[in-house]
Parts: sequence; structure tokens; C-alpha cells
Amino acid sequence: TLSVGGPGSFAETSDAIAAQRVTDNGVYFTISQGNDGAQGLQTSGNPAISSGAMAVASIDNSNVPQLYLLTPDGETIFYSAGSIFGGWQFNVNSIIVVNDRQAAVNDGCSGPVKPVTGAVVLYSYNPADTCNSAVRCDKAAEAGASGCLIYNVGAITGFILLSAPFLISIRVHLTGSSSIPSGSISLADGQRILTITAQNSSALFTFTNRLGFAPV
Repeated sequence: TLSVGGPGSFAETSDAIAAQRVTDNGVYFTISQGNDGAQGLQTSGNPAISSGAMAVASIDNSNVPQLYLLTPDGETIFYSAGSIFGGWQFNVNSIIVVNDRQAAVNDGCSGPVKPVTGAVVLYSYNPADTCNSAVRCDKAAEAGASGCLIYNVGAITGFILLSAPFLISIRVHLTGSSSIPSGSISLADGQRILTITAQNSSALFTFTNRLGFAPV
């Protein structure tokens, strides 16, 4: 693998030929594509232009595909599915029961504090929690919940994303329940659900298995 090169669209240069010969001997050869090539095929940089190279490039994208649910008025809330059971497998209309509106830490670690049979339960996340998502979502399932949402966690990816300069965005891995759909949503979306359900506890949300384009 090489991360070298520069402008020049000639497959006959010495480094491009070297890449071809390495490939001819059965070795996979990856080379960074660089920022050239806007004019089309065979206009990118050298030696990525070599017919023996696998050119690797990246693009800037302001949106990513993500699963979503719909509020009663049709607004989209994106969610990241749990890693065990996953998210919702088909469209489901359900109320959302907020477990504890004043929860500080460990929301749901001892199980739901309200009846949740047939409903999706909403828990808040705090970095100081002593239980993980699997514990609280499985307890929700045992109490009869049909789904489990956790908010205040942003997009779930399982690592810490560092963005220059000096910006750290924390991402928390969501395991979720082993028997019911689970998902994580942002703090803002969690607060939106709090507002909706405070005004109407019977409000129906539509949980989907569809993908939309969420802003990065």
C-alpha cells in the first residue's frame, strides 16, 4: 500500500510500471487516488493511474443513510439500531412511554418504573450509568415492552471521533435487547419525544426499517 503520487496521467511512468509488475507477480497493490481526476477516467494522479493498481479514494459526504422513525406529525427521527436484535423489522405504530422524565443516572437499570406493556420505552443515557443498554432494554422486554429507545447518545458507532481542531465527539456503543427492537437517538430528538408525549401520552409514533439520509 502506498500513499504517494501527484498530478500526471501517464501509465507508462516508472512507478506505474513498477506497480504493474508487482501486481503481475500476484501481490495486491493499493495506491491512494489523491485529489485529481475530476475530468474523468484516466485523468487521476500517478501512480494510481497504473493498470496494475487498486486506486483508493474518499469523498466528502454531508449525509449518511440511517434508519428512522416518524413522529405523529410526520417529522423524521433517525435512530441507530442495537447490535444484537437490531431495529424494527417492519413498520410499527406504537406509543412511547418515557420511563423517568427527571432521571439523572441509571435510568432503567432496575427496570421500567411505569407500565410499558406493548409500548416502546424511552430511557436517557448518562456516561455515569452503571448498567449498559443490554441490561435496561432486556428488562424492558421482560416487562412487556415492544421496543427500547435510549437518547442522549447521538449516533451509535462504538468509538471516539476526533475532529480537528480540538473537537471531540463521544460515541457510545449500543448493544440493545436480545429479544425486542432497540435503538439510540440524539439528545435533541429525545427531548422532542419528551415534549410530544407530555402533550399527548397516546401519541402514535411510526417505527420503520427504512433508510433516510441523516446529516453527518
